[in-house]
Amino acid sequence: MAPQDITKLIDAGKEKDYLTHIEVTDLIPHGVHSAEELEDLVATIATQGIEVLENRQKLSSSALKKEFEEEVDPAESIGLELPLGALETTKDPARIYLREMGRVPLLTREEEVNIAKRIERGQLRVLKALSRSPIVIHELLAMGEDLKKGVRSIKEIVVFNDDEITEEMLQDRVKDMTRRIDGLEKHHKRASRLALRLATIPLKKKAREHRRCRFRLDREIVGFRSSSGTSVSATLNASA
Repeated sequence: MAPQDITKLIDAGKEKDYLTHIEVTDLIPHGVHSAEELEDLVATIATQGIEVLENRQKLSSSALKKEFEEEVDPAESIGLELPLGALETTKDPARIYLREMGRVPLLTREEEVNIAKRIERGQLRVLKALSRSPIVIHELLAMGEDLKKGVRSIKEIVVFNDDEITEEMLQDRVKDMTRRIDGLEKHHKRASRLALRLATIPLKKKAREHRRCRFRLDREIVGFRSSSGTSVSATLNASA
């Protein structure tokens, strides 16, 4: 594993003082190839004071508070305080709004780019959250079945940007969408089987076997999330 990969993990862990096994595998999906390498990586991370947890449910209350506290940048808060006596001058809300709006300077090019990047990051976070929702996963799998049976049209599910859509294009998109959802279903089934198996392996008595199964499950979840993420991105126009 490259040193920069380890540095990336350590930097991510220092932000919140912990990492989960899923996050370790998610951040470097192809950097670890065996349970032994995973153990070495966890040991290296631990030397930096970063705890590696089985899951987020084991976080302390202080860690949870730290993770979810939102820092408000005073620079982002634009005050619109009216000068003393302004409301006495006019009571027309439209005039008051326009007058105060005129006092706020227009965005610079750099500020516009910064806001656009923040919007893009927010959209990616929404897609990531949606792709991990059990409800969304269930709906995606149901869509795949409907497509195969011809119950739903691909136009109801996938966003098309082209003005002129041919029948051949529709058929190609159906094949692509069903392929994505089939891959998602395979990951989902394998992850479910591994999760059931992991629950039967005692951590203290069979620690090595438990770690191996945990490692395989983490890998499967990473693939599962990747498949669900691409499927969600392709179905932004899906109807309920």
